Amino acid sequence: MQTTHIDHIRPVDQSVLDLLRQSSGLTVQELTDKLDVTPTAVRQRLERLVEAELIERRKESASRGRPQYRYALTALGMRYASVSYADLASALWQEVMDLPNRQQRTNILRRVAKRMATSLKSGVPQAASLEDRLTAMVEELGKRKVPAAVRQSGLLPVLEVYACPYPGLTDDDESRRLCELEQDMLSEAIGQSVQLDCCRLDGHSHCNFRPLGELPELMATSTDKT
Repeated sequence: MQTTHIDHIRPVDQSVLDLLRQSSGLTVQELTDKLDVTPTAVRQRLERLVEAELIERRKESASRGRPQYRYALTALGMRYASVSYADLASALWQEVMDLPNRQQRTNILRRVAKRMATSLKSGVPQAASLEDRLTAMVEELGKRKVPAAVRQSGLLPVLEVYACPYPGLTDDDESRRLCELEQDMLSEAIGQSVQLDCCRLDGHSHCNFRPLGELPELMATSTDKT
């Protein structure tokens, strides 16, 4: 299974993220003092977090001596380190599901799927092959703490997702509208319609998203099609 840089984040790294949430940036020495560990240990944690794109290093001009670097959270790091929005998501989802007009619910969910796909789409090379796009999607999902992998199914690659992005919501979603939302979101982000073939809610070990379309078309890159 392909792993992402975030998979290598350790529990001890969370303390660095928590400190950076409370400031506009900290140096290695400041982190060393606050964490009461060695500078080497701090640098190792920072290296993992920089590689995972959760923090960034900013160079500061110094009046004398060597330049100093300050570390701060990236936008991704801010989302990763922040508190959960589960209660808000649950309330908003229930309000949408309670709308009396079915077509209105459908239209809203389609717009939500498209909007959610926008951030994922930025990391997926749309002109690449289907397999490369799915591989890029694995990386993007990993940044959101959703483990996934690309597997071959016959001649085609498929996307396997090993954890539900919305565990608190799907438990009570008998309509499976959240599953449809994820399917639409992935289709939009990948640039290819996918179908949910098996689901964790049915007792499977993962959710399986299979690309739809004619085989020659799916095997070609977007460049080949033009």
